Amino acid sequence: MSLINTDGMTFIGPGSECFWTAVSGIVLAVTFIAIYRQLRFQARMGAIEQLDAFRREAYSEAMQRYALDVMIAQRDHDDPTDIPEAAVLGLGDFWGSYATLARDGHRDARLLWRSDSATPQIVWFWIGPWVRKARSGSHFGVPTYDDLEWLATTMAEMDAKDGRPAITQAAVEGNRDKLIALHQDFIRYAEAVR
Repeated sequence: MSLINTDGMTFIGPGSECFWTAVSGIVLAVTFIAIYRQLRFQARMGAIEQLDAFRREAYSEAMQRYALDVMIAQRDHDDPTDIPEAAVLGLGDFWGSYATLARDGHRDARLLWRSDSATPQIVWFWIGPWVRKARSGSHFGVPTYDDLEWLATTMAEMDAKDGRPAITQAAVEGNRDKLIALHQDFIRYAEAVR
């Protein structure tokens, strides 16, 4: 029993169009599959690079020092807006830039949420009072960090949908001493490897 009848089939010359059309179709299908696989591979590599770049900057010594300065100032002062402007701008610019890229679709907010949903929310609790005061006009030329506020809100909404415990201002303040010690350790490690 013959599955394919090649009797009378022409492979080259007049009458071979059906054969070459089939071959072209197979080649195109294989090409499209290869392109699709390559694009998927590049997307995975892009996600890995995004997370690596984010972690390098987010855990850099400078970022740890900005956060430490903000937490110590809030611990030592009754006014939550009485914190170093340079530290606010250091944290705000990094997170605000990431948030702007995420809001415009150039960074994956869901990928950040899966990796670290808490930090943008905690940073917003730290610098939010200062930023709201700056928005009221008491600081000239300071970014409004609207996108950072959006990112913190988005992370909180994703947490709620997933059933994760809410990150609140009270929880951030209640863990301040632990976070200060953690950031001091990060800085100590960064200094040790220099």
